[in-house]
Amino acid sequence: MTNRREFIKVTSAAIAAMSGLPFMASADSKLRLPTRKIPGTDELLPIIGLGNSVAFQTGNLKLSRQLIDIFMSKGGAYIDTLGPSRATVGQIMREKNAHKALFLGSYIAAIEEKAGRKEIKSVQKAQGGGALDLVLTRNIDDYTTNTDRYQRWKAEGLTRYIGVARHQQRFHDSMMKLMASKKVDMVQVNYSMLEPEAEQRLLPMAKDKGIAVVINRPFINGKYFSLVKGKTLPKWAAEFDCHSWAQFSLKFILAHPAVTCVLTETANPKHAVDNLNAGFGRLPDKKTRLRMLKLIRSFAK
Repeated sequence: MTNRREFIKVTSAAIAAMSGLPFMASADSKLRLPTRKIPGTDELLPIIGLGNSVAFQTGNLKLSRQLIDIFMSKGGAYIDTLGPSRATVGQIMREKNAHKALFLGSYIAAIEEKAGRKEIKSVQKAQGGGALDLVLTRNIDDYTTNTDRYQRWKAEGLTRYIGVARHQQRFHDSMMKLMASKKVDMVQVNYSMLEPEAEQRLLPMAKDKGIAVVINRPFINGKYFSLVKGKTLPKWAAEFDCHSWAQFSLKFILAHPAVTCVLTETANPKHAVDNLNAGFGRLPDKKTRLRMLKLIRSFAK
C-alpha cells in the first residue's frame, strides 16, 4: 500500500524531472509495482505500463529518459513501441542496459515473410540485439490468415511472444475468433468505464483460454478527463487507496481478473507518477466497481 511518504518521494522526483534536474530513484525505496503472471508461463509483468508516448514518437530523448527513469524506479516494465518510438526506447534501453528490466511490445507493419523478418531485425538492432519480447500487429486479418508466419518467428527465436492489438469495439469479434485458436499469446484491447464492452465476452474468454490481456485507452485519449473536470473525487475512493481521477479509472480496470497490464500514455512526468501510483494499494471490489461505473455514467448525462 502506498503511504504518503512514498508518494511524496516519487512526486518530488517527478518535479525534479520537469524542472530539468537529474532524476534519482530513492535508494531506500522498496516500493515496486505489483505483478501478474503472463498466462501459461512463470514470467511476471508489472500491472502498469507505458503507451506510445508522444515523447517517444518525436524522439525527445531528454523527456523520454525522464519518463522511463520514473517508470523503472517503481519497477515498471512494459512499454508499447510503434514506428519512431521503437528507436527512441531502444536507444534508452541500450544506454541503461535494461534488457532484463524492460519488456517492449514492438509493432511490426510488414505483412510479408521477407519484409517482416527485415523489420524485426531492424528493431532488434535498435534494442541492442536478441529476441524481441513481443511482436504485435494491428492487422488481425493478416495474423489470422498467416498465423504460421508469426508462430514461425516465435519458434525461431525472433520474438518471445506474439500478439494483436486494436483499440475499437468493432475489432472484438475478429480478435475473439483468433483467441479461440489459442495461437496468440497476448491481445491488446480497449477497456474502461466509458468503453466497458470487452467485459462482456472478450475478457472472460481471454481468462478462460489463458491469454494475456493488455489494456489501452484507459482515458479515451483525454475524453475521460474532460468528463471529470471540475468534479470532486468522492471520499469513498479512499476505501481503495485512490487519490486522483486518473487512478479512479486505472483501478477500475485493474480490478478485472482477466487484465494483465494497463497502458498509460503521457509525456508529462507528473502524470506518469500519478498513473504509477494507481498500481499500489487496494483495488475496488465488484460492488464498488458498479458504484464507480454509475458515478462516471452520471457525469456523461
